[in-house]
Amino acid sequence: MSRLSIAAVAGAIALVTAGVWAAESREAIIARLWPKERLDQALAAVEKQKADGLLSDASCARKKAMIESRRDGRFQPTMLSTTNPPLNFIQNEGFEEINRNSAANRSRWLWWGGWSWGGDYENLWEERPEYVHSGKYSARITCKGQTGRIGLSTPPLPCVPGATEYVFTIWAKGEGDNMLFVNFEETGKEPGVKGTLRTKVPPEWTEITVKGKPDAGAREYVLYLYVIGKGTIWLDDAKLVPVGVTVED
Repeated sequence: MSRLSIAAVAGAIALVTAGVWAAESREAIIARLWPKERLDQALAAVEKQKADGLLSDASCARKKAMIESRRDGRFQPTMLSTTNPPLNFIQNEGFEEINRNSAANRSRWLWWGGWSWGGDYENLWEERPEYVHSGKYSARITCKGQTGRIGLSTPPLPCVPGATEYVFTIWAKGEGDNMLFVNFEETGKEPGVKGTLRTKVPPEWTEITVKGKPDAGAREYVLYLYVIGKGTIWLDDAKLVPVGVTVED
């Protein structure tokens, strides 16, 4: 997913704090995220990439089909919540939406950011049923040689007024000498949310829970997942919810 797309989704999530989300339908949110002018510009950009030799015929056709489905109202995203507050702030919670063009040591999943800090690691979508907790895919992160650190992260997420904490859960399965590190962090020098967990992941599917406490005056935060050590970790069915507020609030 492009930086523009990530920013658009993150911006839509931020509307929670303004109380806009509950008043809009899924269709209205989609229309606001993808106005006709933006889609026309995207189609023109794809045509130019094809003319410049940057896209194959097949890639060009796929990109145009996706943009045209949005323009015609046929596209229905699976990563868009329409409750206020969202029942789950994680938008691609099952790692079902895949970015097949990303590098093996970066995020292979839409919405999630990714990077590596040293070591030889590979991110890949997993489709073997015994390594998938639900749906068609899970996220597989494997050390292929030298150890280091590799990670996934959410975009900046808004703090919900009145929330006393944030609860993150994810299903994980591990093999070998693995280690999972989950961390709530601020987005810069501003107050954020704090909470951390470091654990070895067992060979059977296990639900892992991490709680984050907001600092006074916090407006946004980021959640990071780090994989360190040798071995392999599979991740699926992530969920992040605010505690202390209700839809009525």
